[in-house]
Amino acid sequence: MIKYFFFKENDNIKVISVKGHACYSVKKNNDIICSSVSTAILMTLNSIELLGFKKNIYYELKKGYFFLKVLMFNLIIDKLLQNLEYTLKNLNKKYSKNLKNESKKTYFLIKKDIKGKDIC
Repeated sequence: MIKYFFFKENDNIKVISVKGHACYSVKKNNDIICSSVSTAILMTLNSIELLGFKKNIYYELKKGYFFLKVLMFNLIIDKLLQNLEYTLKNLNKKYSKNLKNESKKTYFLIKKDIKGKDIC
């Protein structure tokens, strides 16, 4: 299962965590849910970089793991991150067995478990 988390302060996204694998497909490297989430994340990062705001964020991106922290607020970055959140929420509606929104947890609980692994 993919678990994602958005931490907001004053309605602005400050931290994002996405981890795990959807396990939607039994075939390795053929999972449409994982591909959709990965594409949404990469499009968001590419947009931030293309618009020249890469210095405003810190991020880690590995297989089955994404973490982003906003270092300096920017309205365009916030809108791009809101779009990512919107995209994941829409995927979650259709694939709730494979994708879970954990945004109601506190930031500290997620940070403590940020490197946790999910097993299909």
